[in-house]
Amino acid sequence: MRKSGTATNFLQPGHGKISGCPRFLAFTLVELLIASVMIAVLVVGLGAHLRGGVTVWRRAAASGEAVQRRHVALSRLSRELANAAIYDTRESSYGEEAGTLPRPRFDEAALAWFTVLPPTSRRPLPAVRFVTYRCEERGGVRGLWRTSQSLGESRARFSPAPELILSGCEQMILRYAQLPPDATAPLEWRDRWEQPERALPRLVEVTLDLGAGGEVARRMSLPTGSAVSPGPPPS
Repeated sequence: MRKSGTATNFLQPGHGKISGCPRFLAFTLVELLIASVMIAVLVVGLGAHLRGGVTVWRRAAASGEAVQRRHVALSRLSRELANAAIYDTRESSYGEEAGTLPRPRFDEAALAWFTVLPPTSRRPLPAVRFVTYRCEERGGVRGLWRTSQSLGESRARFSPAPELILSGCEQMILRYAQLPPDATAPLEWRDRWEQPERALPRLVEVTLDLGAGGEVARRMSLPTGSAVSPGPPPS
């Protein structure tokens, strides 16, 4: 039996299309290539920006570390100068031969003196050490070097092991304050302090030439020092 109504032609175009459903569209190959190029450009630009930031951060960190090393070196030198002491005022106590003490030295480029180390938990009593500071080259390394000896080691002319305090120091420039004959005149700065075994300078100006790193200077006080030099030794 034939049903009434219009027969459906399944071969008609558009048959089976559900009305109201959106039509899904895809990107073309050209659009994908353009998007990929834009993303690559953004990534390269962002990477260059990040590398520049990392470089600036590394330079700032290196500069901060250099400033910290200078501060530590000068603070240590200042602390040991503040504890400087005259160990023996007798001229016969000093000499070059074994059994005598090395002479303190306060000249234009080097320091050598007796300093008193405060007591610690391991050392209940103060200790006297003969210390030196000088900018020089040792073992192929240029820098500010320090040596330290006990009184027995210094009398025996024992060679102390040098300690690198600050690398890159080309030169240490030292000046010493002295009162002029006229009390109303300003302090005179000299590049040598005479007879430090009899009297220590009261004020020392230390300038470290760090080459490409510039210069750093600090004035250091010796509480036991004097602003009047005893003058050259008698002939």
